[in-house]
Amino acid sequence: MTMAENAPDQSPATPPVDYRPQPRYGELAPEGWTWTPPQDEHAPADSAVVSPEPVQAPVTPGRAVPSSAPGSAPTWDRPVTLSLLILGVLGAFFTISILGSMPEALQTLYTQASLGDYTAADSVGAIITGGSIGLGVLWLATATVSTMLLLRGRRAFYVPIVGGVVAFVLLVAVTAVVLAGDPALLDYFSRP
Repeated sequence: MTMAENAPDQSPATPPVDYRPQPRYGELAPEGWTWTPPQDEHAPADSAVVSPEPVQAPVTPGRAVPSSAPGSAPTWDRPVTLSLLILGVLGAFFTISILGSMPEALQTLYTQASLGDYTAADSVGAIITGGSIGLGVLWLATATVSTMLLLRGRRAFYVPIVGGVVAFVLLVAVTAVVLAGDPALLDYFSRP
């Protein structure tokens, strides 16, 4: 008997079945390894499974192409944004209380400068109330926009920062309007 007679019968048309798992994306297959999909005995030979290609969003002229899919905000963005929002609500309460106590602070300034008694103009109460409401609405708008961005998976840390800057500008503007409406204080501050 020759060796050719003892060899198992393998036809060159059908490759041997390889039971090793197919490599996943990013993995390297062993050298020399090839994979052929298993064929169903009842399916026609020329049918193949076609995986759909990913659909890309159309690019609008003048807009930047997003670098990654939704939910691509860095992991640090959510805790930083939430911390800034908590700090912002504390700052809003503090600032509103400062505005509410402004007439008492001006009375203290009048007493220290020997200007007599402070009598608030009729518009001071409305200005302080408007500034307080504005600060509250500003914080609510900041929190709403930040939350919407976080839920969409986009960066949102900058929204509370911008809200804080706008709140500071609003506080300075309300204080300046109240102080500018008091002729005794203007005269006192204009002295050399």
